[in-house]
Amino acid sequence: STTSSGATAMSAYVEIVFDNSGGRFPVDHEEVVLRRTIGLKKDEYFMNRKRIRKSDVVNLLESAGFSRSNPYYIVQQGKVAALCTMKDRERLQLLKEVAGTTVYDERREESLQILRDSTSKREKIEEVISYIEQRLEELNSEKEELAECQALDKKRRAFEYCLYNSELKDAREKLDRIDTR
Repeated sequence: STTSSGATAMSAYVEIVFDNSGGRFPVDHEEVVLRRTIGLKKDEYFMNRKRIRKSDVVNLLESAGFSRSNPYYIVQQGKVAALCTMKDRERLQLLKEVAGTTVYDERREESLQILRDSTSKREKIEEVISYIEQRLEELNSEKEELAECQALDKKRRAFEYCLYNSELKDAREKLDRIDTR
């Protein structure tokens, strides 16, 4: 785009000012100013002149009742007539959409899925820990057996040395008697 002087614009912004005297937005300000600055490389978002993320803007708008699934809160005329003949479940769904509560249902379902995933991961971790503990017990038992075997082997070698030494001593004595004859 170009400016009124004909130069190319490097950035642009859009700013919306909300009256928050009724406390619709969960912030402690009478007025909420949302601003999006569109630049060459990236967009920036601000609330009351403080930089925030895009997801924060979306969450703020949803918490105030502005839903992406129903951004205009318009109930078509045919829907009003159909509302009278709808089944309870369908009527409830339409009212949830109009009231903007479907966002919370979606978030609840996402949270429940995260909880299920976390529970599943925790169970897998517990299985791994249980396996490791069992294996550790086996290894400790094997370590004790090895230490016992090493001690017995040391005693065996000591006895063998004593036996060989005794046999060598006897053999030398016999040789000495033979040589002295």
